[in-house]
Amino acid sequence: MKITKYILLLVLLLSVAFVVFIATQPNDYEINREKIITSSKENIFTYVNDFTTWEDWFNLKELDPSTKIDYTTITSGLGTGFSWKSTTSDGKIITTKAHQNDTIYQDFYLNDDVHKICWIFSETPKGTKVNWSMKGKLSFKWKFNAILKNGMDDVYGDIFENGINQIEKYLVNELESMKITHQGIVTKHAANFIQQKDSCSIDDFQLKSKKMLQNMIEFVEDNEIKLTGLPFVIIDKRDENLNYIKFAMCVPVEEEILTTEGSEISGNHFDEFLAYKTTLIGDYKHLKKARNKATEEFTKLNYVLDNSNKYIEIYKVSLPKVKNPSQWVTEIYFPVKKKIIKPVISSPVITEETVNTITE
Repeated sequence: MKITKYILLLVLLLSVAFVVFIATQPNDYEINREKIITSSKENIFTYVNDFTTWEDWFNLKELDPSTKIDYTTITSGLGTGFSWKSTTSDGKIITTKAHQNDTIYQDFYLNDDVHKICWIFSETPKGTKVNWSMKGKLSFKWKFNAILKNGMDDVYGDIFENGINQIEKYLVNELESMKITHQGIVTKHAANFIQQKDSCSIDDFQLKSKKMLQNMIEFVEDNEIKLTGLPFVIIDKRDENLNYIKFAMCVPVEEEILTTEGSEISGNHFDEFLAYKTTLIGDYKHLKKARNKATEEFTKLNYVLDNSNKYIEIYKVSLPKVKNPSQWVTEIYFPVKKKIIKPVISSPVITEETVNTITE
């Protein structure tokens, strides 16, 4: 009995000593990972600043498949973020401050604890240095967890390192991969469609058009409208110098839809027209190059733009079904017409002999 009491007393003393040891550990911690990525500050900032991309590289569902994620209505900029619930944790990340293309500050809430995240983007001769850090104060529970896993850096370090590697993989491999092919002169058949019109900067077009497409799909489902093809965009105006685009997000429908005046979504149609078709496989940032190549090709064939019709882009393979930009397929249709070449009528050459003939 005495031995048992001594053993229990020893266990108690060791437990107390362990609790004291945990309690006396440093209250503050900081985790830091950085990498040079061969992409511009603008590209990396825009990518990290949009929370819809986080699921690709900060994938909580890999850690816990039960995780359910909810985004704020707007997913990029101050006050935006996402929250999650799972069998192991609840939390959220919110952007609190940002300097365009330079830094992003975020609050990371995990259960009852708050931690500070900071992103710093710096130009170097070899690319953009991305620094991702997190710091905060450790509760007793966090200190205990950190000791069991050899420190906070071991708890989150691998997650940070894997995340920053995935960002590089996406921006370098996925965004840079592209292929342009030309199908030449085709007939674009007439179609009925519903549309939502808007305008924005060219830089914001991808994010805005994605949200508009989701809105269109919800409208179609709510009203049980039958689609006859893939979504597309009609470009009314594009000004690269002013960074401005005016467009209509469209989905083709079986019958022409009549909507009330002032409705956000309206019905429309276009008639059959002649077009020059080019296909881009890759991210949308390569569309400018694809358009320029197409213009060069149809000009060689003695065709010019037909301004009575609209330029159309069809997203044959795109979000949300396919997340990898290297696999996106966009069909581009330029309305064209045959260039009219006026015959050159040369003036007769008057010589001295001709003059003598006329005078006789």
